[in-house]
Amino acid sequence: MLVLFAILIAIDHGLSHGDAYSGLNPNPYWLPVLVMAIAYGTGMGLVAGAIASAIWLCQANIWSGSADHLEQQLRLSIQPMLWMVAALIVGEVTASRRNRIADQKRQHLAMLRDREKLAKVMARLADTNRRLQVRIATEQRTVVEAIAAGLDLSESDSEHQIDAVARMIALVARTEDFTFYDVRGSQVVARFCGRATSGQARDLSRSMLAEAMFAKPRVLQNDDPADQAILAQVGAIALPIMGARDQLVGIIIIHNVSRVTAAYRAQLLQVTDLLGKSCALFGREPAFHAKWQMPEEKVA
Repeated sequence: MLVLFAILIAIDHGLSHGDAYSGLNPNPYWLPVLVMAIAYGTGMGLVAGAIASAIWLCQANIWSGSADHLEQQLRLSIQPMLWMVAALIVGEVTASRRNRIADQKRQHLAMLRDREKLAKVMARLADTNRRLQVRIATEQRTVVEAIAAGLDLSESDSEHQIDAVARMIALVARTEDFTFYDVRGSQVVARFCGRATSGQARDLSRSMLAEAMFAKPRVLQNDDPADQAILAQVGAIALPIMGARDQLVGIIIIHNVSRVTAAYRAQLLQVTDLLGKSCALFGREPAFHAKWQMPEEKVA
């Protein structure tokens, strides 16, 4: 704005002898007023109008007519009045346009944020859909396998019964990497294991795990610092099986598991509770004792 006024004043004094372009219509001082009003709104337009009015009124020779003071005041006030009115009108139009542009920018940013949120929601829904499809397929397979294992429990052959119990444990543990240890007195001997287990100790009678279970039967996990030394070289989680008289009758050791959640642990405890109530199945009665004497080569 100042540069425009400086250029106009220089031209005025250089070519028109400083008479504020009194012979030109429209007056060149309209230019800064309109530019400022269009570019920046009412405030800068009024400032430009005030500067243009001051320059206009400061000229000594802008009036060469009669000495009528009323006519002279009217002649002097027309240009400043028009500048101020034009600055006000054009500035308000510009302010309204700029406000609309700002509103559109805010709406655009809001739409971008909503699109990002919608994309995240759609990604979560797609992931949930995939998980549900896998879960449905897995649960259907699990139900069929559980029914098959339950039917095998009714078989009179001990190997079929052992295989059925092993499959049920594998379904709940979600892994075949486990071993079932039978507890008889002070002996902790492996009876059967999952299909993915290999190289596990057959007898844990003298181990720290057996001592801890005999002293206080409880669930041991390798993510607990107090249990890490006990489960070293043994497994990830050990679950005691308590009989009808609250005596330790067996131990299930899961050798490798990625994560032990509260729900996962609760399911395992339900299995150990059910197995603990099956005294006849685990050879606690003489009639079933011989069926559970597995040959050594059957144990990992």
